[in-house]
Amino acid sequence: MLQIMAHALTAATAQMPAQAPAPVSAHPAAEAQAASPAGTEIAAPQSPNRPKAPKPAFKPINHDEDYSGFRTVRDANLWTRIKYIPLVGNTYASLGGELRLRPELRIGERWGRGPQDDDGNFQQRTRVWGDLQIEGLFRAFVDLEHATSTGLDSVVAPIEEGRLDFNQAFVEAYVPVGTARITARFGRQEIGIGNQTVFDMREGANTRRSLDLLRVMGTMGPWDGGFLTGHAVLEKLGTFDDKTNHDYDLTGLHAGRAFGAGNHTGRAEMLFVASDRASVSFATAPAARDRRRTLSLRYAGKVDAWSVDLEGIRQWGSFGNLDIDAYYVTGTIAHGWQGGWKPKLALRVDVGSGDRNPGDGKAGTYGPLFPKPLTYNGDLGPHNLTIFQPMLTLQPTAKLTLDFSAAGLWRTSIHDGVYSLGGQVLRRADETDSRFFGKRATAAGRYALNPFTTLGFYTIYGDVSEKFKPGRDLFYAAAYLTFRL
Repeated sequence: MLQIMAHALTAATAQMPAQAPAPVSAHPAAEAQAASPAGTEIAAPQSPNRPKAPKPAFKPINHDEDYSGFRTVRDANLWTRIKYIPLVGNTYASLGGELRLRPELRIGERWGRGPQDDDGNFQQRTRVWGDLQIEGLFRAFVDLEHATSTGLDSVVAPIEEGRLDFNQAFVEAYVPVGTARITARFGRQEIGIGNQTVFDMREGANTRRSLDLLRVMGTMGPWDGGFLTGHAVLEKLGTFDDKTNHDYDLTGLHAGRAFGAGNHTGRAEMLFVASDRASVSFATAPAARDRRRTLSLRYAGKVDAWSVDLEGIRQWGSFGNLDIDAYYVTGTIAHGWQGGWKPKLALRVDVGSGDRNPGDGKAGTYGPLFPKPLTYNGDLGPHNLTIFQPMLTLQPTAKLTLDFSAAGLWRTSIHDGVYSLGGQVLRRADETDSRFFGKRATAAGRYALNPFTTLGFYTIYGDVSEKFKPGRDLFYAAAYLTFRL
């Protein structure tokens, strides 16, 4: 695969000057995870016999990319020929790949408790995928991933390493119904809905996340929605050993509608998920079966230079013999300027419920399903967490984007603990009587070397040692080079 990437990069970039990356969102952590710039135009030298090369359409989830329009321009360069390989009639294949190299420094993991990795490590992630589109009616998609961590002295979990395995493998059928389009998809697949608060593909980790699902999706005008049912994937460290996790079931419905156009746009979304996990534990209760209902309502909109993103989540159900009563609220408001370095100021607030009274017969801790991390390295989970976070984004040049943030960290309830993104209890409730437990600062940057290659860095400093003793402050730093075709 590396040879294919090298040939594609040499042939394509010889004809294509890099252009500006896509506009920056009000979520620096999410933008720092971007694999490559999107919406960049390949301006190949034109001749009477050479078609104009199209724009790269790299998206956070690779199977969302559509190369059906490349039929008439596939001879523009080597990249377009890889993306559209004609077979018979309107049947074609498409190939893609990604290579990400990332050195990391982790000081004070879990704030100094458990195994530590103070001398750094090196991670690589390689992905190769193929897409077969049959007459615009059927589809088969396969995505292979191989990820390793070298020199990691702390916990080597499946999010850090996974030998060659199927990250995705699914089949699809398309059914046009009047002006609507219905898609049925079955198999292992990545999923990201809305702002990925409930379902996220885990770009920041070394291995990405997929689920084994049956999905039925439809679009009609400004409306879209669908149904899903299936299981999580039980990830392991070896080769071709990931399997369906029958101890983690989920079924859900989602719907969305877009509003407006131009500089006045909006989108409303609803997501409901019923999940059933065989064993979950929290700081306030021992492990038990978790049957959780999650309802998310979200609105994101933009009016000229202002943008807003608000989401509220309600959870109910049963945890062992306890009733679940939990919630999560997140909101970001931002204002951007077009002159100079195009600064964008934003304020983000997150509040995830904790268990206020462990003896009241209720489980009050918010339990995320497959969430997007609040920071690039996923230092904290949203369980029992309240964050107040100003953010700043700058674009000094068309190729360079910088993100900065500072945050105060509180426990929503002093009767509950502090959790990692995966639900591990980092600190028990009785280790401090203070709601406020620390501060956090982040800095990130990414530079578009060309339409296929991104160079970036991310740093985070977390000051918590005064409230949780003994312990260490957290310092995380990473640089990454991502090549994608």
